[in-house]
Amino acid sequence: AEWSCAKPAEIEHGYVEHLIKYRCDPYYQLHGSGDGEACGMGTAPKDGACPWLRGMHGAAPMLDDDAAPRHLPGGACWPQRAHQGPALPYAVCGKPKNPPKQMQRIIGGLLAGKGSFPWQGRLVTRHNLTVGATLIDDQWLLTTGRNVYLNHSENTKPEEIAPTLKLFLGSQQQLALDIEHVVLHPSYPEAVDLALLKLKQKVLLGEEVMPICLPQKDYVQPGRVGYVSGWGRGATFAFPNMLKYVMLPVAEGEKCRQYYEAKNASYWVKPILSSDTFCVGMSELREDTCYGDAGGAFAVQDPDDDTWYAAGILSYDKTCTASKYGVYVDVQRVLAWVKETVAAG
Repeated sequence: AEWSCAKPAEIEHGYVEHLIKYRCDPYYQLHGSGDGEACGMGTAPKDGACPWLRGMHGAAPMLDDDAAPRHLPGGACWPQRAHQGPALPYAVCGKPKNPPKQMQRIIGGLLAGKGSFPWQGRLVTRHNLTVGATLIDDQWLLTTGRNVYLNHSENTKPEEIAPTLKLFLGSQQQLALDIEHVVLHPSYPEAVDLALLKLKQKVLLGEEVMPICLPQKDYVQPGRVGYVSGWGRGATFAFPNMLKYVMLPVAEGEKCRQYYEAKNASYWVKPILSSDTFCVGMSELREDTCYGDAGGAFAVQDPDDDTWYAAGILSYDKTCTASKYGVYVDVQRVLAWVKETVAAG
């Protein structure tokens, strides 16, 4: 049936073209499977089934149970009493403009190119200690619980820690970003060294600032190579001024556990090993992570969709080529908690 369209509403991070299509800025995309058509040349959208609008974290909007679905631009739909505007744009993830090259090689690693690791955050904790954090959408990051508690007593509450943290993304000229709140994984510190950070404001995405995707399948197999970036100490044990990275392989879990069980007594800070962690070895050139790299992602590129995923978050960064294995939290194992926490806001 013929129908007329009112002037479409404006959308954040985008613009309306000829009053019929919504188009996003390069680092955002619309929910749903359509092409952004709002009202095609005076005709109504085609009838048919339409999926619920879901974001990266799988959260549907809060709606009345008896609300009937209706079509929205971008191929998505919400019930009638839901949001009446266009489909909301969300962040593109895991598509760096300048991905790292395998021939390029945080001890002894090479300098990262501009935009190679746009999800890498630099978290400055109490008393100006620098550690890592990983951007997973335009307002949330993953880091470790130990990072959050640096120079704080174990009795300090997360809401007391948040104001002491500052985050930097992109180039070093960027201003510090404030943390609204810190959410610790419920199994910290016994089994899962992980925390979520929510920024007070959403960040504007671009070539140098882009989230990494959360894994939808298991990327943790022995021998699989991932990239780890960070501002941790280098070969001279000095903190670098530039982001560095290294390629490292997933190690066999049982060998890693046996290694640390035999050496635990000699470590001042012990790694947290559990069913939710995995181990990574050194590169062939004995390159490794070191103090300050924790919180960075073990980033893997999926050749099926040419997208980068955070398979792990570096927890134990005290190896510095002196120990065989770094320890990472397996993100897929804690994915449900991450999604639920972000959806709850």
